[in-house]
Amino acid sequence: MGGAVVRRGGPADFEPAVGVWRAADEARLQGRASPPQVQVKRLRDALHDPDSFLFVAEDGDIFGMAVGMQGLAEDGAGPPIEDLLHVGAVFVAPRFWGEGLGGRLVDAVLSEARSRGYGRAQLWTHADNARAHRLYERRGFRRTGRQKGDDLGKTIVHYERAL
Repeated sequence: MGGAVVRRGGPADFEPAVGVWRAADEARLQGRASPPQVQVKRLRDALHDPDSFLFVAEDGDIFGMAVGMQGLAEDGAGPPIEDLLHVGAVFVAPRFWGEGLGGRLVDAVLSEARSRGYGRAQLWTHADNARAHRLYERRGFRRTGRQKGDDLGKTIVHYERAL
């Protein structure tokens, strides 16, 4: 998308970003389920955390998002891991899939993470999401072999890379 700008997001972008996430997740699941309220709350909490940072893709309207946040031990339930960035909520509106915007958003998050002194990055993605696997692997992420169930009982797999 030629006119798309990837930029740091702010509080005014939070709700439009949540809307992109909902639309992309519903399209990926082919309308079978909408995100549980616990996931919506978790995303909103991450966006409001002063240590987290949001990047958005827009051309007047926001149609892509990615969040960087402090990595935590125990799969997010434990204390912070000093040099670990968690990449979360990488979503692009379905009509823009395949145009490279997800990659631009991830690149922006990783660049910001390096500038903040993080030494490595991790993320989780659905085991059956081949598009996401290609995106992350092209950016140096590798599967660690860890996997677990998400809030909907779907298998998600863990990726990590050095920064």
